[in-house]
Amino acid sequence: MTVSGDLSTIDLADLLQNIESHSRTGTLSLRSEAGDASLFFRDGRVAMLQRPNRPSLVDMLVATGQVTAKKVEAARKKQKGSRRCVAEWLVGARSLTAEALREFAEQQLDEDVADLIADAKGEFEFAEGDTPVGEFDPDEASLQLSRAVAPLVLEATRRVDHWVEIRKFVPSDAMHFRVRPGQKAPADCEDAETAASLLQLLDGSRSALELVAMFPDRRFLAWKLLAELVRDHVARPASGDDLLALVKAAEHDDPQRARLLAQRALDSEPHHLQLLAAEAALAEQLGDKNAATAAHKLLAHLHLEAGRADEALTALTEGKRLSPADPSLWERSLQLALTQGRRQDALREGLRLVELHRGPGLHARAKAVLDRLLSVEPNAIELHVEFARSCVDCGTSDEAVKHLARQGKVLVGAENYVGARTLYGEILAIDPNHREAAVSIEMIDKEEFARRRARRRRWAMVASTACAGLMLGTLACLDVVARVACIEARSLIARERMVEHGHHRDALAVWERLRAEHPFSLVRWLEVPREIADLQDRIAEGVAEREPGELRQR
Repeated sequence: MTVSGDLSTIDLADLLQNIESHSRTGTLSLRSEAGDASLFFRDGRVAMLQRPNRPSLVDMLVATGQVTAKKVEAARKKQKGSRRCVAEWLVGARSLTAEALREFAEQQLDEDVADLIADAKGEFEFAEGDTPVGEFDPDEASLQLSRAVAPLVLEATRRVDHWVEIRKFVPSDAMHFRVRPGQKAPADCEDAETAASLLQLLDGSRSALELVAMFPDRRFLAWKLLAELVRDHVARPASGDDLLALVKAAEHDDPQRARLLAQRALDSEPHHLQLLAAEAALAEQLGDKNAATAAHKLLAHLHLEAGRADEALTALTEGKRLSPADPSLWERSLQLALTQGRRQDALREGLRLVELHRGPGLHARAKAVLDRLLSVEPNAIELHVEFARSCVDCGTSDEAVKHLARQGKVLVGAENYVGARTLYGEILAIDPNHREAAVSIEMIDKEEFARRRARRRRWAMVASTACAGLMLGTLACLDVVARVACIEARSLIARERMVEHGHHRDALAVWERLRAEHPFSLVRWLEVPREIADLQDRIAEGVAEREPGELRQR
């Protein structure tokens, strides 16, 4: 008979008690995200347990000091080729008594089954029948254990209540803890010996799960004591800096362990820069380029957010070295180069990014990158060619031809005939019948554009010379007229004897009028100012001579 279902609809404790009440023999398989497990029942009582990470009975004997590894090795040598298991050979060799072995095995089975019941999730299936060959630990199977369900369920229920309290202080199995300086285990703790042993191990190098695993016969007790030590401030969670020091100490001798510590530290402090750098270096050392690249990406992001552009650039460079085909790295490098005004670097980064986009056929993205590059490097011939090719790739050949033709005219105007010919050649590669491009190439090859430009320059020179001559002639004529006017002004002033009779202001008015009527003559700038200055001096002298006479009259 086979029964299956979901533990969300039926309590595991009820299921186990049902198996016990019907005295069934068979295997209960549990499947969940936390891992699979198998329980074997014999006549309704628990006989064996199998879980992926559960140590074998012999391994637990060694871990707890019940037997030495040397004696186990000797028993394994004897066990080869025989039907007896290693545990039986250990008993036979008097490494431990049969009673001690059974008591230990029962204790471990009770401990593990209680944990399983307390944390049971997922789906189940019960299949009646004898033990599946090879599924369970042969040493545990040889003992023919038989444990009642009721005490196990009771213990599991008790543990559920305790786990709520434990998780308040140890929320994750992956957390690391350190003893606070000068702290000791409380005198009133449940097991002073276990607490003291636990304290000696709390150096931050082990996760909570690793710590507890070092007490295979007292795991639940170890969980309780760890939570109590944290609650009572005897121990504290290890900081990122604590774990970084452990990473640095282990990175040469045990890089695998060092990386594991770095990853656990990053779980709690994902933005710790030094831990990220250590993770990147260790991941690369261990051959995990993807993880190393991811660490460098995050480092670059954090440095950019903090305004550390140089450090961000270094992280991006390392990332590109490890993963040269990762477009996101080149995109970030391009943006950084544009932000910093490094135009040549931006051109190089951008063209590489275009290649990476074109590989999988992301032509629209390639075109967008080229458009950004052209906004900062509008004179780069290569960019115009690549932009046109991306237009063709996107199915917009007309846009490509129009763009190239427009830029070709710009280059011809700038007398860059080599560049213009390149663009017109690209047009003909897209549209062989494009008349304008063909004619333009022919004119460039025959140097017709250059000759036209030379002719225009010659005509411009002739015209400017003629204009200059005309202007000079005009100025000469104006100066002649002004000189005639100057002669007439002198004649008028002399004929009227303006200076002799002291009519200096009348003479000054004559010269002022001449200056106003002939503004574009040499006379206006050279001769007239002298006449005006002389008359102004005479006027000033006359005023000075009159003032003493006026004082005498008064």
